[in-house]
Amino acid sequence: MDQAKRIKKIASNTVWFFTSRMAEVINSLLLIALVARYLGVGEFGVYSFLMAACWTVLPLFLVLQRILVRDIAVDKGQVSEIVGTGLTLIGLLAPPILAFTMLLLLVFRVDSIYFTALLINVFAITFAALNSVCTSVFIAFEKVRYETLVSFIISTMSVVFIVAVVYFDMGFSATFMAFMLSNLIGICISVVIIFRLGVRPVVKLNFTRMVYFIKECGFLAVNQIIIQVYAYLGVFFLKEFTTDYDIGLFQAPARIVNRLNVFPISFSVALYPVLAALTAVTYQKEKIDYMITTACRLTLIATIPLSLFGFAFADELVSLFFGAKYTNCALLLRIMIVGVNFNFMIYVFEPLLIILHKQRSIFILNLILLVLSGAMYYPLTKFNGAYGASVAFFASNVLYLVIYLYFMASIVDLKPLARGALLPVAGGLSAFAVIYLLAGYNKILALAAALALYALFAKKAFTFDEIVFMKGLLKKKGLTYDGNKA
Repeated sequence: MDQAKRIKKIASNTVWFFTSRMAEVINSLLLIALVARYLGVGEFGVYSFLMAACWTVLPLFLVLQRILVRDIAVDKGQVSEIVGTGLTLIGLLAPPILAFTMLLLLVFRVDSIYFTALLINVFAITFAALNSVCTSVFIAFEKVRYETLVSFIISTMSVVFIVAVVYFDMGFSATFMAFMLSNLIGICISVVIIFRLGVRPVVKLNFTRMVYFIKECGFLAVNQIIIQVYAYLGVFFLKEFTTDYDIGLFQAPARIVNRLNVFPISFSVALYPVLAALTAVTYQKEKIDYMITTACRLTLIATIPLSLFGFAFADELVSLFFGAKYTNCALLLRIMIVGVNFNFMIYVFEPLLIILHKQRSIFILNLILLVLSGAMYYPLTKFNGAYGASVAFFASNVLYLVIYLYFMASIVDLKPLARGALLPVAGGLSAFAVIYLLAGYNKILALAAALALYALFAKKAFTFDEIVFMKGLLKKKGLTYDGNKA
């Protein structure tokens, strides 16, 4: 496949995956708003802690998808056995996951009345993990539109069930039941689709392949657990030092900010099969350098405006989603939304490291990050509660990028990467400054001025050939990357 067709394929899959994730973002924001308003700040804090307890071990399930996508993309003839073994492995891991999460609740002295909700949530994430095994077929076959369909159905059903819970006042545990039922429906639909694609999962105890998956996932799974613990450090420290009310205040804006990660994730998922193909036979460094550099630059260009919008209208967003009880969250949201931009490029770096079988390196990098971030969260949350946790969130995201850039210097040429990021970053900093200075007068005017200033920087960040090529895509003239007709 020539470069123009390959870029079009990446663009198509990115759009489909982005559509899927955007549907999830919209639905999840609606779900968070419903749940937070229904439960109140204190009980929403408990809800957030239970979710954090499960999400710290969820990577043992979901990390398998990356290995499955890689292996299926390389050898599609073994897809039925690969998928079947993945489903079997998920089923075997479910009981120890449940035991671990129960132990975690005992350690943090959570009231036993919430154990039923935890049990339901473990079933919910198990169904989500089984679904991820099936959707790995869609991604590896570069048929991301099916993943979009399944994701949209799951998100829609979640909203329907949560609305029913709120309307009939079914209680705390029923909120988790809503997610379990929607994920169950999702796995059923995914199975039907993969059967239509000709994939017949061979579900059996294939110990050789299971050991291979565990070996391949080992460092990656532990690494993802570290990342999840890192993501919920604020929750765990707040649980130890403060109250459920503080957890609720902190998690409300954090849920909004974390949804912005959908944009870099969408691009990285579409990029994954391409990078895998470039390294399947020989390591094509020049092409990989170009792909990573371009991906990072475009990710920054596309995502910074979202942060600008959130920074300008933090008060309105908090009021819209969570109501008057959460008005103190606006400042926390502003601090977090600036910090999350530093995290975006990690989603472009990680796929390359996985493809190059550097899972151990990822593990070491993130372990260092966890230790250093914990050292920041400890004093800030102990003495400043939710506000200190938001400052630690910002600082740890800066640290996250610095650590990865230091390591990536041995794999990717950072000079063109730095040159490509210079204009988007400079434009973003300038735009944030404009909003900070003018928002007190008129927020809409301040945002418009900031976006206009940022657009000037972003436009100069595109090369002439890229502009020509994108115009060709829009006009459907089939242009190749250098601007010549194919």
